[in-house]
Amino acid sequence: MAAPTIRTVACYRTHQEHSVDFFGNEFIVTVTPDSSVISRWIRDVLFNNRFSPHPLVVGVGVQWTPFTYYSDPPPGDYYADSPPGDYYTEPPPGDYCADPPPPAGGYYSDNPADVLQLCVGNRCIIIQLGYCDQVPNSLRSFLTDPETTFVGVWNGQDAGKLAQSCHQLEIGELVDIRRYVNDSWGRSMRGCSFEEIVEECMGYQGVRLDPEISMSDWAVFNLDHDQILQASLDAYVCHLLGVWARLWEA
Repeated sequence: MAAPTIRTVACYRTHQEHSVDFFGNEFIVTVTPDSSVISRWIRDVLFNNRFSPHPLVVGVGVQWTPFTYYSDPPPGDYYADSPPGDYYTEPPPGDYCADPPPPAGGYYSDNPADVLQLCVGNRCIIIQLGYCDQVPNSLRSFLTDPETTFVGVWNGQDAGKLAQSCHQLEIGELVDIRRYVNDSWGRSMRGCSFEEIVEECMGYQGVRLDPEISMSDWAVFNLDHDQILQASLDAYVCHLLGVWARLWEA
């Protein structure tokens, strides 16, 4: 089977939309810092899940840029080159709201979240936190709903990174899918990689979280296809596995 692929569907002033093919299953990824787009995504998710046979299960991932990514200080602002098409025909408002990067050669690990990715069903959103003027109250309510199950993988730092972000986001209890899946011999997969879990539980080979992409620059204004694909697969797979494992009953 072919590996997951991504293609850009549309570029607007406030957001981008991409389509990901995951072994024949398609899902849509919205990339945005815009509060109105975030609110609309949440409304659509809640509306489409109102008759779901189970409580809401949200795949969650958080990305941040290790300061060791920079061998030299990044030139000027964090903004990447001008995007293709008409995505953000005007410069993004204000500066990137995270703290500035440290001097070259320093080592820092206590970095806030740059990106929050969420997925429910075939709808994913990648929220560029550093470029949000403000996050909508609907997002804060969505992330702290006690009836919702939030699931990720190797996510021990995620809640802290969100709290350190410029918007100081809180999130409900984050479940790590590794603690709730077993291999065909009944052995816990707590120490296994994302790739091993996907192959064992879903039967798909080669779906991995590339360390180079994970440690890339997530503070850039224009995320590349590799970043968008990996971030969305992380959240999408965690959502599917969370539903499969019936984590709301855990």
